[in-house]
Amino acid sequence: MPTDNNAPSPLWAAQGAYPSRQGNGLEIFIDGQAAYREIATSFYCARTFIYSTISFGAQDFLLVPETGEGLFDIFRNQQRQGVDVRIVVWEPALHTPDTIPDPSPATIPGVNQGPGSIQARWDTAKGYHGWYQSPHGHFEPFPLMFPADLGCHHQKTYIMDDGAGGVVAFVGGINPVQAYWDTQAHDSLDARRVAKGKDPLQGLEQTPPLHDIFYKITGPAVGDILANFIQRYNGASISHADVTTDAVASVTAEQIPQVPDGIELQVLRTIAPDTYPGTERGDRGIREFYLNALGAAGAGDLIYIEDQYFFDHGIISEIHEAALRGAKVLALLTSKPDEGTMAGKVESMLESMGSYSLASPLVEGQDNVALLTLGNSRPDPRQEGKVINSETYIHSKTMVVLGADWALMTGGSANIAFTSMWFHSEMNIAFTDVGRIKSWMAQLWAEHLQISVDDARALLGKPDDAFTVFKEQAVRNKAAMEGGTMPEGRVYFWKDIVFPPRQLEGAV
Repeated sequence: MPTDNNAPSPLWAAQGAYPSRQGNGLEIFIDGQAAYREIATSFYCARTFIYSTISFGAQDFLLVPETGEGLFDIFRNQQRQGVDVRIVVWEPALHTPDTIPDPSPATIPGVNQGPGSIQARWDTAKGYHGWYQSPHGHFEPFPLMFPADLGCHHQKTYIMDDGAGGVVAFVGGINPVQAYWDTQAHDSLDARRVAKGKDPLQGLEQTPPLHDIFYKITGPAVGDILANFIQRYNGASISHADVTTDAVASVTAEQIPQVPDGIELQVLRTIAPDTYPGTERGDRGIREFYLNALGAAGAGDLIYIEDQYFFDHGIISEIHEAALRGAKVLALLTSKPDEGTMAGKVESMLESMGSYSLASPLVEGQDNVALLTLGNSRPDPRQEGKVINSETYIHSKTMVVLGADWALMTGGSANIAFTSMWFHSEMNIAFTDVGRIKSWMAQLWAEHLQISVDDARALLGKPDDAFTVFKEQAVRNKAAMEGGTMPEGRVYFWKDIVFPPRQLEGAV
């Protein structure tokens, strides 16, 4: 551990594919506008290669809406400039919206069309069969038996050269789908969130604003992200071997120089057993790190979570135990994940199969736990004094454990769900730099509470006060929303709020 971090050691995932590595540069980009502007810039800087893993995606996704240039437009343009562009794409077993199947439904222009074209491979996912036993005996062991039809390659990564002899990578949760693009304003009327060619009114009424995060990494850990791509691309189940060739890593983690004043960072994964050569036992490094970090939290510490789902027996058991030891837990959770979609129906079925309705009640009643969600409000342009209220969909998968003089943070694609922790392909990063973690938490809290970054930072060293501020604002915001006045912030109680339908005719 770094000298500025006094967390109990070791907390890194010892069983994961990649070790923690010193000397890494790291930046955080909050919400889609900031993240994809930076990713687009890095695409254009590349002179040698661009490698991407895609789960959900759209060919015409606008990284920077003002340019009108879609994701595959950029890929094709860079390929024409001599950049080696390769992608590995999840091939869902069942028809799933917002994916790019093979074929798609026909050949994608510029993809797998001979020498000099983009090389793409598609990858079907694995299921999982085995016993699940949560720690501490809070839940009875039960068999996990999920067919491959429920599997998903859920990673979202981009790796490229930086045009100046180095390499850079991005790891996060924001899918390259227009509905996932958003600004920190989370404006219900921002039509840039609507896919090209779709009716803006329909798109905005159907799709809430969305909050998520991406990380930009430089230094040795990029070699591990690249190694993951090589393993997945070369081992993809639909290889199009007649028009693609295996990828070769241009550099390894050991060959990438450390960044001056860089931080210690670990690349974490979930990979189902027997998915690729070398993964016979699978990889559950993300789950191991979660359990280690939560197990280190106690009285005087703060656990902060943002997550789309909340149904993993092991993680929730550890949250329960940490709260019993005196840790304060603030969890911001999506109010109704994937409501009205096939994904939502599948997740509900999985929760039912695993009796996960029993999981959240284990922590809901604890004095040290606050389960919250996010909304957003703006003046209604149709009538003075009226307010448009909406949920903000929490797609972020983030956890911070903050002690008095130590901190741990992890984020990426993995949800607090047994699917993400056991057999969906996922990628997170984890790191320990106290200063950066506090700075980024302050930015997140400033956005959610609608306070200054300085005021948010002042709360970080006072877990009891922070806990009170979030809970009391949730009460006031609900009263304001129900009374038709403008809420002061964006925080609400998770199961104590019903956001109104987005009826936006005449406002768009």
